[in-house]
Parts: sequence; C-alpha cells; structure tokens
Amino acid sequence: MEDSWTESYYQSLEFFYWEPQHLGRKKHIDSKLNSLEKVQSHLRAMEVTLNHNLNMFFLLAPEAVRTRFFNLLFGRALSGEHRMHGRGVEEAYGMAGSTQPDFFFTSDSNVVAIEMKIEAKSGISQLLKYVLLGLAEELESGRQKVHHLGFLGRGDFASQWKERFDDPAELKNAAAQTDLSLFLSRHPSRLGTSLPRFAEILATMHIGFSTYADFASLLEAAQPTASDRSDSAGVYRKLIQGVVGEFKHRKLA
Repeated sequence: MEDSWTESYYQSLEFFYWEPQHLGRKKHIDSKLNSLEKVQSHLRAMEVTLNHNLNMFFLLAPEAVRTRFFNLLFGRALSGEHRMHGRGVEEAYGMAGSTQPDFFFTSDSNVVAIEMKIEAKSGISQLLKYVLLGLAEELESGRQKVHHLGFLGRGDFASQWKERFDDPAELKNAAAQTDLSLFLSRHPSRLGTSLPRFAEILATMHIGFSTYADFASLLEAAQPTASDRSDSAGVYRKLIQGVVGEFKHRKLA
C-alpha cells in the first residue's frame, strides 16, 4: 500500500534521528530514546506531531473544510474567508510568552482559536489568556469582532477541564468570578486599560467542543467519491485519508 502524506512526515523526522548533525546536534547517548523503534513510538504519540499534521492539513485543504469544522465546533455558520495564522501569533500582537493557540484564524468579523487536547487539561487561566489574545487582535486590527474558542479532544466537554465544567456557560460564569483587573495587570499596560471590553469578550465568547472521532466522521463524509477522478478530488481524498488515518492510528477515532 502506498504511504500516506502523514507517514512521509514521520519518515522525514526519522532521517534526523540518524543524522542529527544537519540540525547542529549530535545524538544523546544516555537518552532513554535509544532506538529507532522507541523514537518512532514517541513521535507518533506526541501531541505536537499531531498538531504539525493538522496544521499542514488546514493549510492545504479547501476553505470549505474550515467552515464545516467551525460549524461542528460551535453549531453555527461563520461566514467569510478565515486566514490561518502561523506560529508566533502572540509575539505579533505584543504578547510574547502569553499563550500559543494550536490554531488561530481571523476574518473581518471573527476570531477563532482552536486548542487540541490529548491528555492535558485546561483551566480558567488558559481561557482568560485566549480572551486576552482576542482583545489584542481587536487592538491590532482596529475593530471589534465575534470571538470563538474551540476544543478538539477526547471524551466530552467536561473532561477537557481540571474543574470539570459541564458546559460553556458554567465555565464562563466561573471565569467571570475571578479578579479580571488583577489578571490584566500582569500583562502589557495597553491591554489593562480595556477591562470593560475584556469582560465583554469573555461574556459573549462562543466556546465549543468536538471529539476527534466526530471530526473524522465529518471529513469522511466530505471525501470525494472514488468515481470522481479529477485532480482536485484525488488530492482532497489523500489529504482526508491521511489525517483520518492519523486519528485512527492514535486511537482517537
């Protein structure tokens, strides 16, 4: 069987296991990852490698995929073209070291942050950092927008949180009870003067959740049929099969 594009990604990483000198590094002789098999197992279980593959998928997949994914997460259609930002978005907004979303999209009217979860749990402080990032985006773009925070994980919404909030309303109510002015005081002063808007973003933010299994089902339903032999359909099928195969290999779907 032909390798998928995600398999090709892991094969590329394996090259640097054998020849780390190309990265200006040399092998760590005492490492517990002392065989290719152990390295392969570790790489294929890491959250960051899954993030890399999903990042490539969203960059290459049609805009309609983002639209369907947002609808799955938030239960509402988000109109307009959404640009996906690369790494370092927090530095671009003058918030270095604050928070780095796994995926961050903006349009003329929306801000969408996506957080992937495999094992780690989120907390109120992380939610507030995403609200802050949304506020910083507004100050950068010069316009108010509608804010969204989506979680892609296992289980249900409650299992994504240390405090096991049952739904977004309970989560936002708990966050609103914290000292928001104190939180803002720990960040750049230009943000600290926007407490009313910060509180408004928190209160109105759309927070959603989807399992990897539901996302995989959405992608499989969107996959072009085998009878469609066009070039674009062939590429789209391979994209979908690669990322769904990645979910299944990790037992996420």
